[in-house]
This record gives sequence, structure tokens and C-alpha cells, in this order.
Amino acid sequence: MRPSGAATALNGRPTAAARLVAEMTRAFEHGEGYRFGESAVVSRRVHLVTSSRPAEVDILTGADAGRVFYGRRCSDQIVHLDIFHEVARVDHRAMARAVVDAVDRYTREVRSAAGGPERGVVGLAGRRLADYVDIQTATGGGRITGGLGYGRGDALRRAHLTHVHLAFLAGERDYLLVPHLVLAVEAELGRQGCEIRRPDRLNHVSGRDGQTSLDLSDYASLSDSLLREQRHDWSSPESEGPLPGVKASYLRGVLDLADEFGGVDELAEVLDMLDERPTWSQLHKALKNRVPVSQVLSRLEDEGLLESERGLYNLTREGHLLHDFVTVHRTDIEMRFKMALRKLPFRGRPTKKPTVPTARSSSTGRGPVAVRRAVPSGMGGWVGDLAVPETVVRACRRRMAGPGAGPLRLERDDLLVHPRRRLGPLDICLVIDASASMAGPRMRAAKYLAQHLLLSTRDRVAVVVFQERDAELEVPFTRNFQEVVRGLRRIRPLGLTPLAEGLVRACSYIREERAKDALLLLITDGIPTVPCWTMNPVADAQTAARALAREKVRFSCIGLEPNRGFLRDLAAAARGTLHIVEELESSLLSEIAHSERRRFRL
Repeated sequence: MRPSGAATALNGRPTAAARLVAEMTRAFEHGEGYRFGESAVVSRRVHLVTSSRPAEVDILTGADAGRVFYGRRCSDQIVHLDIFHEVARVDHRAMARAVVDAVDRYTREVRSAAGGPERGVVGLAGRRLADYVDIQTATGGGRITGGLGYGRGDALRRAHLTHVHLAFLAGERDYLLVPHLVLAVEAELGRQGCEIRRPDRLNHVSGRDGQTSLDLSDYASLSDSLLREQRHDWSSPESEGPLPGVKASYLRGVLDLADEFGGVDELAEVLDMLDERPTWSQLHKALKNRVPVSQVLSRLEDEGLLESERGLYNLTREGHLLHDFVTVHRTDIEMRFKMALRKLPFRGRPTKKPTVPTARSSSTGRGPVAVRRAVPSGMGGWVGDLAVPETVVRACRRRMAGPGAGPLRLERDDLLVHPRRRLGPLDICLVIDASASMAGPRMRAAKYLAQHLLLSTRDRVAVVVFQERDAELEVPFTRNFQEVVRGLRRIRPLGLTPLAEGLVRACSYIREERAKDALLLLITDGIPTVPCWTMNPVADAQTAARALAREKVRFSCIGLEPNRGFLRDLAAAARGTLHIVEELESSLLSEIAHSERRRFRL
């Protein structure tokens, strides 16, 4: 569509764009889908594509997309757009960038036509319109302006092998965004070498909001989507639920708040402070190193739990009910919060295994491989895990050393097997970057990992943090959950990144403890900025990593893509492994930690 088309339609003149909006509006009012061009289907309802009828799209006329995907209380607020293509794993990150560009172009067009910013079109609550668009393909999804590390469930990704799913918050005036999105998606599909497909048929079938058979929770839950209504019903906790006389939805809301604030203790502390009607400066002074104050206050205000008057913050009636509920049921809430931590990762395994080779061989250019010891199988009994290459080599040597040159035959004495290591619990030392850039969700994810490992394994866990110019042992090796929580609460992200100090402190502590089966897991979002012995912080970090290799400490590093080069060299120096992730998320950290535990047993 030409840019002038949207502008003309906004000025009220009858154009093709205006007719398009009218046709979509009529379809939406009847709960029906609308076919746009060759590849796209748009509606305000849920669309289903089954493997038995891949060329047909079912529009569930009674299942509102906003209510089903995002749990919204009001209907007809979310537009659901699917663009169909051949079976392919479309790169959702590249697609999201294309969609962001399309939404921003549309926004500029509307501004130009309206002579300035247009409320409800340019943005909501001071945000870009693009912040209210979600995407899902066969490789992942999330908010198009967010981290895009969501939608990783296997079933969800398989369901999107044939189409790009978009959902956005829009009124009737924003229906003109649809052609912009379709053209952008089709162009990006072409750039990715993927052909569009035309659905043969649209079927309008009955179906209510609560009667869909698919698990659609990954569209919104545990994601950065802004389409999911944050506001819970805080009017009263009393009803049937997991706790006697407590509504399940109320308890879920409390756990959501605890998750966002960093834990049940943090939630209780915030509510205790707010119960005393503090000023902003009092809140900031007391909580600035504990919780993201602005984010916390904004969330509580959005939920209707907090109000401000004359510079003082007051809990509303619902806020006081919540405060009383947390005070009375704190032990039960903590127990259920632990259950959620134990069940990490929430979204299953990452779509791509993040472990990469870390050292280079001068002859092959390949990274290291895990070499398992091979031993004779012994006489009689079960052979076990056969070491095939070693067995063949042993047989060849026997044949070459013997008389004659007959055909190669395996004998019992040739058989070599990989002995299984029967390990007890491991000693996992988490070395966490606590510099200023780790504040917020990244530090929360790292803390959750420490608690998750303690709750889901029999391992001992220790935590070393490095920041400013020092490294400290915040949690010694322990199985005591409360000791871990107390140590984690002392961590305040700030300052610079003395990585070498952190590695040296962790290595010396492991040596002091004489930990036999120790795994050092480094979590960082940057590169070192503070030296240890010389004036070069990068060289010092690599020197510290080589010391880990000399001490034979198993090492693994989790970092971000922009720092891949440095982290690869660091892991190579330590003879360890490297995991590059798009963002430090609790589910990814958990999966990587468990994968390293499995590698330890090879």
C-alpha cells in the first residue's frame, strides 16, 4: 500500500484504504476472519491450523484472541494476524526487526497525516506502538521490541512452522497497520528464501474462550509481552484455591509480584515500607539497593494497590489486604515460590544448543571434544558402553602383530568400554558479575539459578561475586537454602568489572575446600574493566583462567553475544566451555547449568 493511502484514509476521504478498513471492521464485528492478499489471515479471534488440514485455517468465532492468549477481561482489543509460508524455521529476530521498521513507518505516516502525534496511534502510556506487537515463529518469539527470548516450547514452535504469528493492541483506526505488517513480513520471508503460501480455505467454527484444546500460555505467560493485562483482582483473597479459602488467581498474582520484585522477602519488605506512608526519598534510600524502586512503584500503581498524595505513598484498600495476606501466609507463599524455582526451566530447552568449542587445534582448527577413558571389558557379563573406535584400533593392532594377514575379526579381548563415573553430589561455584550493568533482571536470573540448583539437585552451591575492584565469597559451599538466600540478599550490583579477581578468588576457595568434583560456572554480561596484576584487565583475566586449567577446575562461562570473542579466548585459556545467550534469563541459565552437570559425568 502506498504511504499516501493511509494518510488519505485518516483524513476521511473514500479510498482503497478506507474500504479496506470498512471490510475488516465488518468481518471483525461478526467474529470472522478476513483474508488480506495471498498469504495473510487477520481477525480478533483465535486461528487454528491442524496437521491433518495444513492448507485450511479454522477461525474460532467465539474465542477472543485477547482473552485466550493474554487473559484480558475485555474482548475485541487484540488483532491476530497470521502470514503463511512454506514449511520453514523463520528467523524470528530478523522478522521482528522488519516488523519494527514497518510499525515505525506507519507511525510516522500517521503523524504526518494528523499534523502531529495522534493519541492511541503513536503510542500508549508514552511507549512506541511497536511495544504492543508480539511475534511468534518456529524459532521463538516475544515482544518485537523486547529480548525475543520467549516462545521456546517445542509444541509452540512446531505449530508455527507454516506461518508467522503477530498479535497487536489496536482500535479501528489502527487497522491500517495490517497492510504495512503483511508487506513487511512477506518481504522479510523473501530475504530469508522462504516462499509465501495461500491458505486454501477459511473455516468459521464455534469455539469459546475457555474451550480451546491447545496450550496457548507461552504466548503471554513468562514473557515480556505488554499485551497481557497486569492487573489482578485484588478485591479479596477469599475463595477456594491452593491455600484454604484463598483464590488461585490471587495467589498467582502474589507469586507474580514476588517474581518481579526478586523474591518473597523483597515483596514483604516493600509492603512493610509502604504501610508506613513513606516519601519517595525514604523509599529510595531504603530500597534502592534491594529492588528497582521505580519499576516496583509503577507496577503496584498499575495493579491498583498503591496511590500517591502530596508526596506520600499510601497503600489502597486492596494494598492493605495484600499486605495482610503476605504477612499471614508468608511461609506458604515462600514454599510455593520454592516450588516454582525448583521447576526451572519453565520453557524447556533452548532451540539451539549454546555450547561452542573454545580452543583451537593448530592441525585441524577444531575445538576440543570430550575424550572418555576406555578400559578392557573384562571376562563374562554385560559388555557395557562399548568404545567402538578404540575397540577397532585394538583389534587392528592385534591382527598386525600376529602371523598372517587374514580378515579382521573381533575377539573378546579386543573389546574396550567406557567406564561410567559414579559421582556423588557436585560442588558448584557460581562466579557472578555484580557490576552495575547486571542490575535488574540479569542479577535476578543469576540469583534464581543459585536457589534452583540447591532445590533441584543434591549439589553444594557457593557464590563468589566480583564488582568495583574486589571479589567476595558471599555464600560458602552449602546445602542450606536460607544461608544461600541471606548471601544473595547482600549482593548489590554496582561499579566496574574485576573479572580476574573473581576467578582468582573462586579458584583459591575451591583449592582451600579441597573440592574434588568442583564446577566453576561464570555468569557475566561484559568484559573486564579492572586489572589485577598488570595494566591490562583482559590479559589478567586470561592469566587467571589459565590458573584454573592448571588446577584442573572444570570451567564454564555464560555470556552475551557482543562479548563472544573475548569469552571464547577466556574459556579456551581455562580449557572450559562457552555458552553464548541473547539474554541472561533464568530458564536458559538453568538449562545450561544442568547441561554442564551432565558433561561433568562423561
